[in-house]
Amino acid sequence: MIRKVMILALVLLASQGGAAPPLQDSVVAALGPKLYRDGDVVEILDVTATSPNFEQGDSVTVKGRARLQSQESANLCLLLTQTKGDGKEDTDRSQTVTISKGLQEFELKITIKHQGVLHLTYYQSSTGKPFGGTYFGTAKQMKEISKMDLSYYLNR
Repeated sequence: MIRKVMILALVLLASQGGAAPPLQDSVVAALGPKLYRDGDVVEILDVTATSPNFEQGDSVTVKGRARLQSQESANLCLLLTQTKGDGKEDTDRSQTVTISKGLQEFELKITIKHQGVLHLTYYQSSTGKPFGGTYFGTAKQMKEISKMDLSYYLNR
């Protein structure tokens, strides 16, 4: 009887171990191109990830502060701009938060499914159009996109 209970306990422990989320450690993220409307900004305070490479298969969590002044509210999203692929991307609830006018802390998560670069971007609640954001990743990734034009963020 004791042996059966021990075996059952081991089986339960083993099955739970497979369901645990991947472990993330604090990583250094280089900042890349960014552009905001006057008064708006997103500040990255901490990035944790399953690897410092920000590549396919990695899980990433970003904590920070968002200041929104140009609108009453907006959606702040943690997304990936694909550098290879069809550009189509499924999103998860953990990638988006609604920000109200003023200063607010946030935590967003993403699992990288394609080759590309990560960004935190404000989107208008009513139209879904982007109006400000920051790219981040490895120093190499940010060098590769250093001349990216973000002027479309300021188009009305």
